[in-house]
Amino acid sequence: MAQTFSDSEQGVIAVNMGSQSAGTKVTVSDSDEDTVLTVTPELSFSAVIFSSPELVAGETYTVTAGTSAGQATAK
Repeated sequence: MAQTFSDSEQGVIAVNMGSQSAGTKVTVSDSDEDTVLTVTPELSFSAVIFSSPELVAGETYTVTAGTSAGQATAK
């Protein structure tokens, strides 16, 4: 089970994406559909945990990996 940072001073999100293959592009977008992050992991993965000063606590973000998508509210 993935866990987030409990005392982070910047926004953090965590989303379970199911089983994803290496090379699957991951995109994090804000509620205005502006891209916050795009990355292509070199290893297979099943969760995305992202922390950045650009994430605003309380705001909802969409994480897309291949054909899977999930939403998370930044803490």
